[in-house]
Amino acid sequence: MTEIVMNQSELAAEIAARLREDVASRLRDEVAAAMKAQNVGVATTAPAAEGEGVSFGDFLKCVATGDVQRLRAVYKSSKALDETTGAGGGFLVPTQFEERIRAVGAPMLFDQLVAAGRGPLMLRTNAAELALPVLEQDQAPNVESSALVGGVRLVWREQSADVAESEPKFEQKIFRPHSADAYVAAATELITDAPQALEDTLVTLFGRAYAVLKARVMLRGTGVGQPRGIVGHPAAISVTRSTTGTQVERDTDTVLAMIQRLLPGSATAVWIAHPFWRARLMATRLAETLLYTVNGQSLVYGDTLAGIPIAYSEHLPAVTGAGSLILADLSYYAMVERAGFSVAFSEHVRFLKRQSVWLFGVRIDGAPLINAPLILADGAGNNTVSPFVEIAAGQ
Repeated sequence: MTEIVMNQSELAAEIAARLREDVASRLRDEVAAAMKAQNVGVATTAPAAEGEGVSFGDFLKCVATGDVQRLRAVYKSSKALDETTGAGGGFLVPTQFEERIRAVGAPMLFDQLVAAGRGPLMLRTNAAELALPVLEQDQAPNVESSALVGGVRLVWREQSADVAESEPKFEQKIFRPHSADAYVAAATELITDAPQALEDTLVTLFGRAYAVLKARVMLRGTGVGQPRGIVGHPAAISVTRSTTGTQVERDTDTVLAMIQRLLPGSATAVWIAHPFWRARLMATRLAETLLYTVNGQSLVYGDTLAGIPIAYSEHLPAVTGAGSLILADLSYYAMVERAGFSVAFSEHVRFLKRQSVWLFGVRIDGAPLINAPLILADGAGNNTVSPFVEIAAGQ
């Protein structure tokens, strides 16, 4: 018989590891149940079969000519009402064409973040709203626990003594996808004379516009009639810029101060900066060692600042503004899409200009998954960290 000997610290570590697994498992089950109950990830239309005469250009022509019979028989596209897509009277875009539109955004910031495993939690739903259970992590933790585990802690006890209760605390985050529409005017002749050119133009324009929209609202959405962004959110920690030394020394000290306030264990963190920050960040250094490594603009093997990937966005404030440089773990941000794009057509709005108008519609919502910075369990009571750290206004 083999005797297993485990000291007290090893036993505590083993119990803590199993407890974390149990909490994570329970959270996954809660999220899965909520997603299943609210039809998360379910497509609204069946893909149209590829074949002769089946294309996005033909689909657009059917929308323009009002060929409802072909839209339903070939493309399985139903009429989209206000409560379905936000572009009243349009038709739902078949899944295979929707994926083409999404693919256009691949080189752009939001899709690069997702592809690199550093983007937000992405969910899709058919419902008018999605209730997502999340751990309450913004309450002051017991010194023997951590805000990261939502109040769960291991409590020491003597032999035969009662076990103290300790359960994770959950709250419901409600997401209600908001309507956003893209208005595109094109020459009327394109519908009949050059449907392929029309197809390529609209796919490119809408695909890029949607990628830009997601990046913009994730960073600076107001939360009023649109998703809530990171910059200025109550969960974000604002770091005051250093005012001591040369510009390089000040920037270096500020970058280090931002890293210090980042939530520990944020393995998927990423810097996002206004493009005009790049030259200043490339000069930051510790002694003779540069903090900035130049590898290119890809987020997978691209530039890094203090070992953390960095990307640039024109949607952040100018360099002197608050939030022009942020350090974020976007796994703490959720974006919910209402399944299905829609497209509507009118030949009357710009009749005198001999132009037809296309209206593409989407519905999305998004917000950070925490309400405030997390308090460390060091007993001080006021030492906070966050998955969202932004620079304050200054020079």
